[in-house]
Parts: sequence; structure tokens; C-alpha cells
Amino acid sequence: MNWMALTKKKGAIAETKVLAYLTEKGFNVSVPWGEDIRYDLVSEKNGVFKRVQVKYITPKNGRLDIFPRSANNWNTIKYTSKNIDVMAIYDPKSGRIYFIPITVFPNNSKINLRLLPCKNNQEKNIIWASEFEDIDILEK
Repeated sequence: MNWMALTKKKGAIAETKVLAYLTEKGFNVSVPWGEDIRYDLVSEKNGVFKRVQVKYITPKNGRLDIFPRSANNWNTIKYTSKNIDVMAIYDPKSGRIYFIPITVFPNNSKINLRLLPCKNNQEKNIIWASEFEDIDILEK
């Protein structure tokens, strides 16, 4: 399987997991039609709509490295509050999903979500993944 096909397959897995999870939690979920739409799905509950970009990210060294962008063969798509509201990160090792408001990304740069404590016990400037397990962000 080539790199692009594998990436598409992982994306489909993550989108399916997030869609099922949101549906189980009482959200209505819409999937946009067509290619190159900035968001993967739209969640709705109690009249609150959110554009959600879904990512499949395998943890490395006890953390998830999250970049607010995607790339295809032609260009790089940067995600901002103009085109999405939330990134839903699917961790295939734990099966957990993290919901991160796009406003958390400083200057559209990457963030690292910590899953495990650092080996050097440093706690300063750590963003814990557990802070983004709450699905309530989609209702505000």
C-alpha cells in the first residue's frame, strides 16, 4: 500500500471513530460532500454547530504531536478559526479522542499533548491530553 493510500485509510478510520463517538453522545453529525473541504464533519447538539477536523495521530515518546494543517500532493492546508472550530484527535493506541479548540494553537504552530509524564519530571509548559477529553467543547 502506498503512503497516500495508507494516510487516507487512517483518516477514514479516525473519522468513523469520531462520528460513532459523537453519535453515541447524542450529537447529530453531518459529513460534507466533496474533496478539499477544510473540515471533515459538522457536529450539532441543541442548535450549536461545530466544524470538526479529524486527525489520526499515533503517540510517540508519551505525547501526541499535533500540527494544525494537512498536506496533499499540491498544497498545504492550514487550519484556522476561519475554517474549523475544533480538531478531534484519534489516538489509535488508546482509542481515546481528544477535542481541541483551534484557538489553542499559538500562531498556527504545533502543540504537543502529553500522555505520560516526562522522564525528567519536568512539569512546566506541559499540555496534558486529558485536558481535552471533555466533549462539552462541542456544545459551547
